Amino acid sequence: MIEEKIVIEGVIKGMKFSKTLNVKYDPETETVEEALIHFYNSRALTFEELAVEQRWQNCYWTYPASMDLVG
Repeated sequence: MIEEKIVIEGVIKGMKFSKTLNVKYDPETETVEEALIHFYNSRALTFEELAVEQRWQNCYWTYPASMDLVG
């Protein structure tokens, strides 16, 4: 199992948001994107479908910048 910090940024109801999640997954059985989908207990097939379900707009996921991990 791997635990990754993932950042999701986008817009919801006209306001920008940024959330950091700790996502655990087995890289031999799923991708980070699939782990994000499972984190939200979704049946979406892609992150884009998850975004539609969550009503996120102009969103993406990424890893935190190294400076964000300090401290």
